Amino acid sequence: MRLIEAVLAVSVALTPVRLREDREEQWRADLRDGPAVGISVQSLLFGALCSSATARTYELLHRGGMVLSRITKGENMKLILGIAGAAAILVGGAAIGIHAGYSSETPVARTPVADRPIGGYEGWWNSTPVSSSADGLPQETVTVNTRTGKIVDAFNRAKNSTLISDVDYDLVPDPAWPADSIVIIDTASGAVIEDFLIDERGVPLDESGRPLDAAAG
Repeated sequence: MRLIEAVLAVSVALTPVRLREDREEQWRADLRDGPAVGISVQSLLFGALCSSATARTYELLHRGGMVLSRITKGENMKLILGIAGAAAILVGGAAIGIHAGYSSETPVARTPVADRPIGGYEGWWNSTPVSSSADGLPQETVTVNTRTGKIVDAFNRAKNSTLISDVDYDLVPDPAWPADSIVIIDTASGAVIEDFLIDERGVPLDESGRPLDAAAG
């Protein structure tokens, strides 16, 4: 999480001031929802860096245009090359930093598969709104794979934990649950608050019945 926040902070800092608030809100929403549809956090962070660096480069070029009219042609080229080089260094250095950071830390969880049941299904039930207010959201949930009848994921908002051991819930499979699906249960009420179809690996299916990881590719 520290690496994600650090890269996001760099991206926001590089973004022109007038765009920062909207871009940050959009990036945080993408980071929250993207992994659930097969888009890696690393890809989202790299995209944010590229977008912010590009926006800053255009702004510098625009400002430089007013100066270029007062300096010689040779100096114009030096200024343009300098701006382009600075942007390339920023993006390249950030990309190397992301790669190095992810290589030295625990890999970001992807969509769950059969041999990694606690892969981290993500959605509105375990998200944190940009406003940081969790009013109306479940405080604790368990995720059950109805193919196996087992709890494969959990979320405790108070502890900000996804460890199944941090959730006290006695699972009693219900025949009414949809087959070949993931069901999200609010432990406070025992009610199913979300469900979606999955394949034999545990990968969610889209409306056409295709695995989301295949659709993303």
